[in-house]
Amino acid sequence: MLRQGTCFLVAALAATKVTPARADHTIVSVKGLTISGGLDIGGDAFYLPNTNFGGGSYALHKSGRYTRNSNTTYGELYGKPMLSAQWDTNWGFSVFGLISAIGSTTLGDGDAESLSQTSGTPRQVTLEDANGGIEIPLRIAGGHQKLIIEGGRQRFQVDDGFLIGKGTYSSGDRGAWWYAPRYAFAGPGVIKFEADSFRADVFMLENNTNNEQDRGYDRPETKFEGFDVTWFRNKPGGKGSSVYEDREAYVTLTYFHVRDANISSTYDYSSRADRNGMNVAALSWGGKPIPIKQLGISKNFTFYGDFVAEENRHSGNGYKSVEAYGMFFEPGYTFSMLPWKPHIFYRYTRFSGNKNPTGTVKRGYDTFFLYDGRRYTYGGYWPGEIVGMYLAPLSDLEIHQIDLTGIPPVHLFKKDDELKVGVHFYDLSLIHTTGMGLKASTNRHISDEVDFTAEYMFDANTSGALAGGVAFAGPSGRALAKSGVPGSEPMPPIHGTAGVMEAYFYKHF
Repeated sequence: MLRQGTCFLVAALAATKVTPARADHTIVSVKGLTISGGLDIGGDAFYLPNTNFGGGSYALHKSGRYTRNSNTTYGELYGKPMLSAQWDTNWGFSVFGLISAIGSTTLGDGDAESLSQTSGTPRQVTLEDANGGIEIPLRIAGGHQKLIIEGGRQRFQVDDGFLIGKGTYSSGDRGAWWYAPRYAFAGPGVIKFEADSFRADVFMLENNTNNEQDRGYDRPETKFEGFDVTWFRNKPGGKGSSVYEDREAYVTLTYFHVRDANISSTYDYSSRADRNGMNVAALSWGGKPIPIKQLGISKNFTFYGDFVAEENRHSGNGYKSVEAYGMFFEPGYTFSMLPWKPHIFYRYTRFSGNKNPTGTVKRGYDTFFLYDGRRYTYGGYWPGEIVGMYLAPLSDLEIHQIDLTGIPPVHLFKKDDELKVGVHFYDLSLIHTTGMGLKASTNRHISDEVDFTAEYMFDANTSGALAGGVAFAGPSGRALAKSGVPGSEPMPPIHGTAGVMEAYFYKHF
C-alpha cells in the first residue's frame, strides 16, 4: 500500500482557509456593461516540531536520494488576479463571465507529509476560472426565481463542501499545499434554478487533474454528472438560494454518477476502489432546524450533518463491487447570554473502511471533492492541524471532535474588527487496523490532539490567524508514522508527541 501521508494527501489538498475570491472593483461601466477586476493574495508559515511523531517528512530529490526533516519548517504564497464582466441586456436577462489565474509557491522544507509533495521550492502559474453564462429572471406563481446557465471552468459547491467543493488541487509543482487556493472544476457546466425557498442544480463537470504538475500525486481524472435539490429557510434579509451562509436551515439531496475515471498511479487503491461507474448519493442538512422559541432552540441550537453512500456494481482494480459510506453529525449551541458568546459543538465523523483487505467488496470511503468547509476557518472537516492534516487517512477513520470558540469584546485596530479565539480537540481512531495494512492486534487509537487558535478579521477583505497545537500518539498513530518512512531509509525513533505552530494571512484588493 502507499504511505499514509500520500493516502491523506489526496483528501487534504481540498483544504483551504480563506473566503472565496471575487472581482469587485469596477474598471468599465457603460450601457449596461460592467467590467470589474480584483486580486487575492495569501501566505502562511509553519513549524512542526517532531514531525509525524518523529517519523519526519522526507523530501525526494531527482537523484532518488531522500532528505529527512525531523522538525519541518515551510511557508507558502499565492496570488490570484481576476477579471469579470456582466452585461445587463435590454431583453431582461444578463450575460456574465469570469477569468482568473493563480500563481503559487512553497518555500522551505515543503509540506510535512511523510513524503513531502512540495519540497524543492516549487512555483507555478495556472489557469483557474474561465467561464461564462446567462442569468434569466423568472416570476412563477408570483415568486422570484432565477435560471442560470454557466459553462466552462468554474467553482461549484454543494452546501458546505463535504462531498462536492474542490475541483483542483495544489500539490507538487503547483505549490501552496496547505493554502490550496485552487477550486475550479472544468465544464461542460451547471444549470441552476434559484427560488425563494428552493434551489436545484443539474451539473456535468470534471476535476482538473494534472499529474505532471502534481508530481503524480493528483486524484484520478473524474468526469461526473448529477443533480442537487435544496429546501431552505432564509435568515432575515438573506438570499439562501445563492448564498450558503444565508440559510437559517436547509435540507439537501445530492446524486451523481461517475461516467469516466482513470486509475491514478498514486491514488491509494489499497484503501479506496476504482471510481469509474461509481454512484454517489447524499442527504445533508444544517442550521437551526427546530424553531422552538420557548427553549431558546430557534436562536442558539444548531444541528448539521451529512450522510454519503457510494455504490459501484462494476468496480475494477480487483474488486467486484463498492459499498462505502461517510457521515458526520454535529450538534452545537451558542451561549448568547454570556460574555464572548461562546459556541460549542461536538462532531462525530465516520468514514467506512475494509475489515478484510483481500475481500471482493471494497468498503473504503472515497472523499471525492471534499472541501474543508465554509462555516469554520478552524474546526472544519480536516481532523486537526497535525495528525489530521499530515498523517491520518480519510478512510477507515472515526473522529470525535469538540470545538469551543468565543469572540472577546476587544477591537485591535478599529471599532468593527473582530477577534475570535478557539480550542479544538480531536480524538482519531481507525475503524479496522487491517484495512490500513496494520496488524490486527494493533490498538486502533491514532491520536488525541488539541489546537489553540486566534483568528483576526480586519474586514471582509483582510484577515489572518495564529495557531498552535500538540498531538499525542496512540498505537495506530505510531504505526502510521512508521509506515510513512521510505523503505530505503533507517527507521528513526517514534515518539509520543508532535506539535505545530502556524500563521496565515489573506488580502483581497
